[in-house]
Amino acid sequence: MRNETDVTLLENIILRHQIGEETASGIKQAWNRIDAIDESETFRYESIEEFEKKLSNLNRLKEKATESFRPFADRYHTSLCAAMGVPMMDSISKAREAGIYEAFYELFGLTNAKAKRFGLAALYSAIQGQKNETLGTYNIVFDRDSPWTFRNEVEHMEEYARYHFNSYMINQINTTNPFGPVVELYENGAADFIFMQTEQDGKIKERLATFHTVSTDNGNVIAVHMTGDDKLFHYRKWGEPYFTLNTIKGQTKLRIIGIADQRFVTG
Repeated sequence: MRNETDVTLLENIILRHQIGEETASGIKQAWNRIDAIDESETFRYESIEEFEKKLSNLNRLKEKATESFRPFADRYHTSLCAAMGVPMMDSISKAREAGIYEAFYELFGLTNAKAKRFGLAALYSAIQGQKNETLGTYNIVFDRDSPWTFRNEVEHMEEYARYHFNSYMINQINTTNPFGPVVELYENGAADFIFMQTEQDGKIKERLATFHTVSTDNGNVIAVHMTGDDKLFHYRKWGEPYFTLNTIKGQTKLRIIGIADQRFVTG
């Protein structure tokens, strides 16, 4: 539901910083898309059958998102994940040159608030889901001494939503916005978006993983969908390590061998 207070704040920031009409139009368009993402739908548990009906479209969107960052990865000889930082830093530099860096700093208050609402919906969803067991000595008040808790998982979803929403917003200063396909995945129910290094049958490949809430015979869990999968093969409980892949049916040969956030390396 459109929040008129946010719209007023957006208009006031644009006016106060005297942002030009073309850039202002792009900012408003970006905000309208971000604001319209329905987190109540994102964190609704759906059946595997219902989820798999979306896979053709989901794979199309993930290929689109992957190809959006491949030119940067190829140019700088880096991973697709690291490549996402290239246009982001370029847009920050352009915002400084245009004299509207401080305006984006204020605008990110709105996108960060949206990410917090996204995270809040994730938290309520996690409470109703299957969670991993926290082993050993652990401070339950501060939720620390282990990264693998359902609350830390929720914080990661909020953190990445904030990164992606902010990056999409500030890239409106450019002619093209590579984060458009990222937002499109959020519009289509992705709860998180991470490039992962995978290994299967001796072949190492960087694949885009998106996470989705599904209901299975094992309870309410997080579906782990990799680009190209025509069925749902993997899931995790809330708070399980990102390199954990439980299978829906049978065994899996796929292994996660590297993840962008180095807290989650397997070795």
